Amino acid sequence: MGTIAQLFESGEQKANLGIFKNLVMLARVDGKVDDSELALLSRKARRLSLTAEQITEIIKHPEEYPMVPPVNKEERFERYIQFIELTLVDGVVDEAEEKLVAKYGIALGFDDEDARGVADIIFNMAKAGSDRHEILKELM
Repeated sequence: MGTIAQLFESGEQKANLGIFKNLVMLARVDGKVDDSELALLSRKARRLSLTAEQITEIIKHPEEYPMVPPVNKEERFERYIQFIELTLVDGVVDEAEEKLVAKYGIALGFDDEDARGVADIIFNMAKAGSDRHEILKELM
């Protein structure tokens, strides 16, 4: 159902909450959120200007926060890069995380083949040490 505050959030706030919710879901896919994932989530939350209360609520009840789709191609790539960065942060990418990344790629508007192809590029470039801006430049 949500809170009264959720009724008065701007579109950007809702999008930020949705982005964070998806990152939380990805971090939890293996059944736990380890310290490195939690550290990355905290950095992302600060960048998204989320309050401590919002962070706690999303971690406890992520299902109450819908995904707000990005409005342009660059935002789609940016979100996909963020998802993949989170899978790489603990050094282990398991099958469940790979499936969830592909699912989010489709939710972001990529077809199945493109979602996998873009994910492969992001994974390879991130593993090679490329930063988000370099990856985004390659994808655009």
